[in-house]
Amino acid sequence: MTEAFLHYIWQYQYFDKKNLLSTAGESISILKNGFYNTHAGPDFTEAKIVIDTLEWIGNIEIHLFASDWQQHKHQHNKAYDNVILHVVWHNDTVILRSDGTLVPTLELKGRISEKLLLNYQNLVNAPATIPCASSLHQVNSLVRLNTLDRALAQRLEAKAQLVLERFHRNKQDWEETFYQLLGRNFGFKVNNDAFERLVEIIPFKAIRKHANDSVQIEAMLFGVAGMLSEPTDEYANLLQREYQLLSSKFEFKERQLPKSQWRFLRLRPANFPTLRIAQFASLLLKNHSLFSIMLATESIHDLKQYLTVVQSAYWQEHYQFEKKAQSLIPALGNDAIENIIINTIVPTLAAYSLYKDETLWMDRAINFLSKLSPEKNSIIKQWMSIGWSASSAYDSQGLLELQNSYCNKRLCLQCSIGHSLIRST
Repeated sequence: MTEAFLHYIWQYQYFDKKNLLSTAGESISILKNGFYNTHAGPDFTEAKIVIDTLEWIGNIEIHLFASDWQQHKHQHNKAYDNVILHVVWHNDTVILRSDGTLVPTLELKGRISEKLLLNYQNLVNAPATIPCASSLHQVNSLVRLNTLDRALAQRLEAKAQLVLERFHRNKQDWEETFYQLLGRNFGFKVNNDAFERLVEIIPFKAIRKHANDSVQIEAMLFGVAGMLSEPTDEYANLLQREYQLLSSKFEFKERQLPKSQWRFLRLRPANFPTLRIAQFASLLLKNHSLFSIMLATESIHDLKQYLTVVQSAYWQEHYQFEKKAQSLIPALGNDAIENIIINTIVPTLAAYSLYKDETLWMDRAINFLSKLSPEKNSIIKQWMSIGWSASSAYDSQGLLELQNSYCNKRLCLQCSIGHSLIRST
């Protein structure tokens, strides 16, 4: 038995309500169980019950043991003086409010179906990473789809809030915010943090001042990245000379990153940070108003065209300075482009939708996801192995959220799938 399970039992009233009596022998009738409170204070608010013949409106507090009230020091907190009923699994002591009055108590022990409790315990104690792995086939397809929709909405909301936090840190500058998010994404997980520091040091306005000169943009990016300290060939020397001038102009020297923070080990050459910086530079050169162009792009085809960039001639032949590749290096690939749409463009559209309070942008974000390939990773493979395949990024994003926010935390009680399995008595 857990307190979370008692919350669930009270919220859905899954207990025997015949001849309800308080521990003091008073009759209890529940007219309204209240609203679940996820903030500080009593567990359920605005409940309505009748004790004997007197109707009460107030809060409900739930504990495993009545004595937990005292352990949590509620008797000293006036926020709990409006508790009209203390719901417990086991009543082991008399509870008083801060003013000394008795708190009516309802003991649920013996009133909850053993099968319901067993279903819950089997689910949350399942050894599988996905608790419902062995029983998912029992769940109605409509319940599964609704759960996926809710999970995706939650994921977009959470990602949008992170974008809005950055937007406010950037003094409500959408272009700067989108530039930073895009730059971070070019790290493709392994070098995300280093890329983020890079684009936070080089403001977008500095890029825009030199937006027509590929050498100067590359000089800024590679110079601040700490990759021009020891030039090894003619092109690196050219970039270093340009960087010396730009560094004095924008005062980059003091904030230059150490080259050691960039990770090359165990990466395929196509993911080397040097190549990703070169590709990012080409995107900046191609699009001078990143956010505005993204916002005006309505089709997934045009969006991919917007992100399709070919790195400069030098980086079509090199993965690193001086080290020439054996064959021509391709441009940013489709997988990388879809990754950027999923992880940067979609969250930015969702954030803009919340900021403007207009559903157009959220609808577009969801539409983009529905037209992209599903992600391929260990989490999606697990879902596929138990019979839930992803046909688009809409599905894979929803499944990732289910895994990370519910399955990993064993929050089956807050998941519609878990709810469906627990109550199947």
